[in-house]
Amino acid sequence: MSSFQYPPRPDRISAARQQAIRRGILWLLLGFTAVVAGSAGALLAVMLPRPVIPTPLTAEQQEAFRPDALRVAALDRSLHILILGTDNPDPTLPLLTERDRFNTRTDTILLARFDPQSRRISILSIPRDTRVRLPGFGIGKINAANFAGGPALAAQVVSDLMGGIPIDRYVRLNTDALEALIDAVGGVEVYVPEPMQYVDQTQQLFINLEPGLQRLNGEQAHHFARFRRDHLGLGDIGRVQRQQELLRALSRELLSPAVWPRIPKILQTIRANLDTNLTWEEVLTLAKFILTSGGDRIDLVLLPGRFSQPGEFATSYWLPDVPAVRRVAASHFGLEAQVTSIPPQRLRIAVQNATGEQGMARRMIQELARQGFTQAFAVEDSTQVLRQTEILAQSGDRNGAKQIQAAIGLGETRVESTGILNSDITIRVGQDWAQQLTLDIDQAQALPGAAQL
Repeated sequence: MSSFQYPPRPDRISAARQQAIRRGILWLLLGFTAVVAGSAGALLAVMLPRPVIPTPLTAEQQEAFRPDALRVAALDRSLHILILGTDNPDPTLPLLTERDRFNTRTDTILLARFDPQSRRISILSIPRDTRVRLPGFGIGKINAANFAGGPALAAQVVSDLMGGIPIDRYVRLNTDALEALIDAVGGVEVYVPEPMQYVDQTQQLFINLEPGLQRLNGEQAHHFARFRRDHLGLGDIGRVQRQQELLRALSRELLSPAVWPRIPKILQTIRANLDTNLTWEEVLTLAKFILTSGGDRIDLVLLPGRFSQPGEFATSYWLPDVPAVRRVAASHFGLEAQVTSIPPQRLRIAVQNATGEQGMARRMIQELARQGFTQAFAVEDSTQVLRQTEILAQSGDRNGAKQIQAAIGLGETRVESTGILNSDITIRVGQDWAQQLTLDIDQAQALPGAAQL
């Protein structure tokens, strides 16, 4: 099959009805707040000045989405929503309709699952360089799907990639939306691990961030997520990891009661930068679910895969690991498939010292080996000092992370792909581990006969 070539800009659809009132739901999908449990739907109904009217799709476009509407105020089945962060349109080209602003390549691709049974929200990050088949166009990068065929083609491609799971709805937002949202909540606090400097005159992109824990405004947060020249050479995957860090940071801000009075301003600033086929009733349904789930029930997973090797293809790709993708789809997105889980003792465990003291990664590896986890390896020490040990289910294996937590007797577990790329679990060893070691040594020395040992 021939390589994908960008097609001419697609035919314009007729102007959508009442476009100005389709906005105002990004904070529901990306904020994941927890405000007041019992009155979430009613609160939003009062706060939003006008209801959301879904973008009309043709019959052919609608086939890409599961048509069943949710019952108002009751999430009675799991829901999959495709979230597309679009590039800003070429300013030299005319926009015949409002939706033309979103018919561009996608810089961010997320698949969110809202599961009423587990009361969890799972979010899959799909690298924009992922190699896929684009029906009707050939092989290309997944970020071209929205440009080639809009949200319908993007949904079809993502569904195929994930083993055929249904896509219910979509949300498209441009780059202005994230900046506006973060500014509206007063910024986000993130740890910048290294100096980030980059200049691209053609894109008018000027990144200049100093390392350390700091509060970033909307533009700075956009630069943090967009930076691709980290010292590990992770490129687009580094971007995906920083996007996940921003999602965590944003959810923490939206959990704060101090943000509640600013909700009208938040909605007003982002409503012009969204396109969706969610109905107003579905917005209220999701609102209640999000506001009652809480920020600690969000899982962030990266599409498993690897970088293509030099010379393997004419261009660079992220190549999906199909068996691992099926495991993620089955464990987090309801795919009915027989998959083989990794035995806990065979988990690849990356250990990163974040205590500020020498030798703690080595000591952790020794303890893991004593507990039967023999596939642990040390990586470069973290520049960030953590008080509490973090156990990250890098590949989405929550049960494996919980078993390691039980074995070492401490640490916070999270399903999050911000750790070491070639690991199943990443442990960031915190100061609580160093303190526990000191306590164990003191107790051992206090035992009778310890002086003779």
